[in-house]
Amino acid sequence: MKKHRWPVVLSALCLVGSGLLTNCQPATSSTNEADSTALNKPAVANLPTVVWQPARKATFALTAAATGLIRTPAQSRLSFRMGGTIRQVLVHNGSLLSAGQVMARLDDRDQQLALRQAQDQLAESRVQLRALIAEFGGNELDTASLKPNTRAFVLTKSGFYKAQTALAQARQQLDYTTLRAPYAGMVANLTAKPYNFITSYEPFCTLLSRAGLLVEFSILESELATVRVGLPVRVMPVAVPGRTYAGQVQEINPFVNAQGLVLVKARINQPDNQLFEGMNARIVIERRIPDQLVIPKSAVVERSGRKVVFTVEDNANNPGWARPGLAKWNYVTIAHENDTEVAISEGLKPGDRVIVSGNLNLAHDAPVGVEKQ
Repeated sequence: MKKHRWPVVLSALCLVGSGLLTNCQPATSSTNEADSTALNKPAVANLPTVVWQPARKATFALTAAATGLIRTPAQSRLSFRMGGTIRQVLVHNGSLLSAGQVMARLDDRDQQLALRQAQDQLAESRVQLRALIAEFGGNELDTASLKPNTRAFVLTKSGFYKAQTALAQARQQLDYTTLRAPYAGMVANLTAKPYNFITSYEPFCTLLSRAGLLVEFSILESELATVRVGLPVRVMPVAVPGRTYAGQVQEINPFVNAQGLVLVKARINQPDNQLFEGMNARIVIERRIPDQLVIPKSAVVERSGRKVVFTVEDNANNPGWARPGLAKWNYVTIAHENDTEVAISEGLKPGDRVIVSGNLNLAHDAPVGVEKQ
């Protein structure tokens, strides 16, 4: 009886062992898949993301910066042609005047009296002239009816010439009591007041021309080759933040001073009332160079003392990443640069996907996530 139980027991044990092995196999496969996912996810999550722009052919704006002063093309210290008591002041500091506009007047009672006296003198000379013309056989006041020699004699003898000169002088003296603007401009440095006496040597005010304001600045001798008459400039006054005025280089003084500087003058195209004589300004000179390979300045980094630009290429070895890419290291030669861009002469070609952000800590062939700006 015992001999027949052993085969049954052995069969039962085999069935139990087979079931256990079957149940353990799926668990091992699931664990391997989980481990693989866990390894892949951190790689995707930790992938650095970069932003790129295409290198492009364009006209490059080469700039040079300087500081200077706003200047008026003409400024005059105006005075009366004669001394006297100021009767009227018709302007103030900052007044914008047109050419010929009256600025002030002196008390002109003496000049008005002298004018009437000159007019009376001329009238008396006409009476004498009429008598002399009749004496020499002429017609009334028609001096043309006399012989040339006789005509000159009677005009002088009657005092007509002298009376005419006195009248012109009286009118001129009366005109000197009125101060007029010789050209269109703005009034500055006015201190004169009505009822005060002023001499012909005292300045009444300064008149600043508004016919095309200038900005004067100096550039280094080494920068002289990049500046020429007609180049555009941008003028940014210190006292008017955020305001920029356009202009052109008008004049380059052909002289280098002891400090190695050259004086340059540029005309401001559309000046307004916010620009004053002597105002400090920052000037940016722009020279446009055509057919340059241009990239943002942020794309250039330095490695071992050399200029490097990273480009991005597709990463075909890792198609499972959402935005795969490889950063490529390129040594470049910079031909020109300004505040925001550089022109590349060697190391890149048009259309290269240049990394402009996230490039500070990259290495060659580093895997990256990619975004286009």
